Amino acid sequence: MTRDPLAPAATASADVPRGPSPWATLLAVSVGSFMTILDVTVVNVAIHSLQQEYDASTSDVQWVVSGYALALGIATPLAGALGERFGMKRVYLLSLASFAAASLLCGLAPTLPLLIAARALQGLAGGFALPLGSARLFTTFPEDKRGLAFGVFGVVLVFAPTIGPLVGGAFVDAGLRSWIFFVNVPIGALGVFLGSRFIGADGPRTGDTRRIDLPGVALVCVGFGGLLLGASLLGSPTGSSAGVQAWVAFAVGAVALLVLVTVQLRSAHPLLDLRLYRVRTYAIGSTINALGQIPFFGTQFLLPLSMQVVLDVDAFDAGLALLPLALASGVSGVLAGQARDRWGPKVPLAVGFLLLAGGIVLLRDRAANPDPQSLIGPLLLAGAGAGAIPPTIQVTALGDIPRAAVGGGTALLQATQRVSQALGVAVLATILARSVTVSTGDHAYRAQYASGLSTAYSLALYAALVCAALALFLPGWPAAHEEAIPKRSDAGKASEPRTPSDS
Repeated sequence: MTRDPLAPAATASADVPRGPSPWATLLAVSVGSFMTILDVTVVNVAIHSLQQEYDASTSDVQWVVSGYALALGIATPLAGALGERFGMKRVYLLSLASFAAASLLCGLAPTLPLLIAARALQGLAGGFALPLGSARLFTTFPEDKRGLAFGVFGVVLVFAPTIGPLVGGAFVDAGLRSWIFFVNVPIGALGVFLGSRFIGADGPRTGDTRRIDLPGVALVCVGFGGLLLGASLLGSPTGSSAGVQAWVAFAVGAVALLVLVTVQLRSAHPLLDLRLYRVRTYAIGSTINALGQIPFFGTQFLLPLSMQVVLDVDAFDAGLALLPLALASGVSGVLAGQARDRWGPKVPLAVGFLLLAGGIVLLRDRAANPDPQSLIGPLLLAGAGAGAIPPTIQVTALGDIPRAAVGGGTALLQATQRVSQALGVAVLATILARSVTVSTGDHAYRAQYASGLSTAYSLALYAALVCAALALFLPGWPAAHEEAIPKRSDAGKASEPRTPSDS
């Protein structure tokens, strides 16, 4: 049995490892995570200006956002194997440094294709850092503090993407679009410094390290890449050959994913440990986590576009309008973590998605006139719901799996999350693109765009309601809630799902 590379060294009798304070580790991981998550949305308010600069459609420019998210998803499963082979702390710090370097390339990119390529490099680096940091937090805090810890960490998970448009808008309106990416360089340096000081050293590694599943990586790239390409091509003008190409891309992606599932289930050392879906809470939590990206992340993609295109609001004001969402999310994230510790995950998740759905309904009603002042109430409501989701879903999904599987479980959870973000953006961008049949100078352009926004919000609403319904199948109040996280001594029991570390 190989040692879990993402779990810090500890004695059998101690649940919390010795070394730096868990809260100092939380600080270090939060800075690095803030940088990588910020870049998921920081370019949202620049989409409109990128369309104008490169004379490109929404479905073309969305690759700047979805290409980054897709690269995050592809790289995430590799984090565990790389951490095991080279050491978790070393890989984490190198990933942060690489992310900062890729950010520099993004700022210097002279063309749209080069910018998309540099964003993909960013995503690859961020995809290694995120699961390693999250898994270390999970194994660093004691069971009775995890909800609170992930509630605080959830402030970063929610605040970073909601503050991203504000930061991006300030740079765009100042004529400093490249600084959307350059700003990551000092943040990355700070993350490397804090990580080197406050993340505990890796324990001794055994010689029996897990091999990197290169065929699995190839299938992930073809599978998810095909789906994303297909969704993007559907946004091409009606009647073009792109429609046929889109369905071909969908077919190739679907076949690759079917092969991937078959291969991974038969492998003793899978890239994605799909056996974890046998754990009920992990399966439900992962489904909610993936589907929930449409209302959670998609809303943040649609809002800046709606204000900039329909009302000609400048980039900074479009980002500033999202501030109520960020503030409400930060407060509800901490409260939801405490509620989860006390009553279980069912209530905070179900209520969170219902509040988010209510906010989306109000945003949809204002699609034709998204005045920033009228959006304050809907955004406070949506933010109160959105903030409860990330910290609750992470600790819930990981709670019932064996300790030795936490690293692989985190990687699988975040990989599907990032790919779902990419696919969600592509689908929403496609809805917008296909709703507009006239040129930007036509008097009907804004009305058609507003109609497309309303349809896109409807899709986000339905996804939020489905997630709220799924949350009711999770444990918690009104039934008695008991934490079911296996202790270290339980990790090798035969009754637990077989994982790469158990092979």
